Amino acid sequence: MSTSQSFRFGAFIHGKSFTSLILTVVFLNAIVIGLQSYPQVNAAYGSLLQSLDLVFLMIFTVEVVLKIFADRTNYFKDGWNVFDFIVVAASLLFISSPFVSVLRILRVLRILKTISSIRSLRRIITSLFMAIPTIGSIALLMIIVFYIYGVIGATFFAEISPSYFGNLSKSLITLFQIATFDDWANIYRPIAETTPLSLLYFVTFIFIAVFVMLNLVVGEIVNNAANIQNEVQEIEKEVHEIKADSSEIALLREEVKELKQLLLEERQYRHDRAV
Repeated sequence: MSTSQSFRFGAFIHGKSFTSLILTVVFLNAIVIGLQSYPQVNAAYGSLLQSLDLVFLMIFTVEVVLKIFADRTNYFKDGWNVFDFIVVAASLLFISSPFVSVLRILRVLRILKTISSIRSLRRIITSLFMAIPTIGSIALLMIIVFYIYGVIGATFFAEISPSYFGNLSKSLITLFQIATFDDWANIYRPIAETTPLSLLYFVTFIFIAVFVMLNLVVGEIVNNAANIQNEVQEIEKEVHEIKADSSEIALLREEVKELKQLLLEERQYRHDRAV
């Protein structure tokens, strides 16, 4: 395959049409997997659904092979490509395996190819991974807050509400329930009737654990997403400038070629006159 043909083939594999086709197959595969979870549907159309599942797996296999052929060694430099390769290869490996549960998990994981096919989803996941170090620090701070409030709750409310604050472990589970706003008012009211100052305990915990900590996590992810968007825009700008420079270089080459042709014609003309 020549360089131009290889370039056109790579452009087609990474183009919008081929990506849309694979994305459609991913959605159809997800629908088939969902239908197989209904015993009545599976009993009536089980063989058809299994055949469709094999067809989808073959399409994903062809996609991986074509991308490897187009990108060569660069294919495995992309983490999403590695993920697709592992899922498809494992699905082929376990296709006739007795481990049905493993095969089902791998079939469900194919739905995650949606992320690798949609650029905006890849950007969100990338920003999430970039935020992991900061989220880890926030999680450590949240654990400290939970522990402090857990000890306080077990100290002051153990006798009032032993089922919720009888010891440290119960207190921590209760605080997690409060942080999710799961029926927290019914936990608070019996304690508030005995200890009015408990309002300060519950309000400060909800404010710190929910409104401050969770917003810090969301803010970090949004900030990383914005940074990625800016980087993408800068890269696209650089690519546009490179294309513009390439166009100018192509024009210069044409002009140089024309000048060479003119010089050759001029030299030939002088040679003819001399003769």
